[in-house]
Amino acid sequence: MATLQMYMDRSRIENTFTSPVYQQVWGKNFGVDNSVGKIRRILVHCPGDEILQLKDGTYEEEAGARILKTPDGQIRNYWKGRELPDLNLLQKQHHVMTDILSKEGIEVNYLTDPTLYWTNLTFTRDVALMTPKGAILTRFAMYFHQGDTYLTQKFLAEKNIPIIGAIQGKGTIEGGSFSMLDPHTAIVGRSVRINDEGIEQLRALLSYQGIELIVLDMPAYYIHLDEAFVPLDRNKVLVSTFILPFWFLKMLKERGYELIETDRDDPMLTNNCIALEPGKVLFSEKGVKTMKNLEKAGLDVIPVDISEINKLGGGIHCSTLPLLRDSL
Repeated sequence: MATLQMYMDRSRIENTFTSPVYQQVWGKNFGVDNSVGKIRRILVHCPGDEILQLKDGTYEEEAGARILKTPDGQIRNYWKGRELPDLNLLQKQHHVMTDILSKEGIEVNYLTDPTLYWTNLTFTRDVALMTPKGAILTRFAMYFHQGDTYLTQKFLAEKNIPIIGAIQGKGTIEGGSFSMLDPHTAIVGRSVRINDEGIEQLRALLSYQGIELIVLDMPAYYIHLDEAFVPLDRNKVLVSTFILPFWFLKMLKERGYELIETDRDDPMLTNNCIALEPGKVLFSEKGVKTMKNLEKAGLDVIPVDISEINKLGGGIHCSTLPLLRDSL
């Protein structure tokens, strides 16, 4: 028996991630090692009947939003307005966005919730962190996101996308605060939604792929990194210099990135955009002044109206999770 085991040991795989067997098992239909390569596959959720549950919420002056709660007082969702959401308009705006994605040759995948209970699924960016070798399941700090992980796990399994880790226990991480800068560097923004325990778990999971994690602190009133930083081209990034720390901006410049500034006069979340491929950007049409900055920097900008989606608390970047990007 010992002789047999010594013989079988000839086929031992020391590092699955670097072995050809990884691709043989999982295929090539997933993986993100940067934030600007041509998107081939993306995950979205079109607002559905779950949004109608907000009719049972009440506008609370303290929050400046309509708040939906469970009978025991847990917050299930919120809407940034006194009036009820216009579901038809939400869906129309989402369809326009996904039609653009499809016309760009991107395979659009949908995350659905048959229970209609969890009402904040529109922002699929937060449900997982896509890395070169697969997905890391996030863990949410807020009650109203707790069903997202269950649905995401089912989706990834059905689509043959490996789950290479999950944030657990007291750790919290959301995808809107994560960015793959290049194959060896990731960035995460620490905030009210992303804590130290989650960051350390993420650092360990990324280290297995040889990826360094850079951590920066977001101001108290910003929850995600993508409210202030989004890569748009091989050497160009959109930054809110009035939000980000000096050391981070300096580091980007030292790495050869051109910093394109978000105009402070544009509405919040207009900078919450996404690069469809190097230099081609899907951008909120409300960010008129920032769009001029992008065009001046030589970027191809596709404007889209997401004003109703913004009232759910997010933008284009929040509403999209690339599952497969071309490497640069």
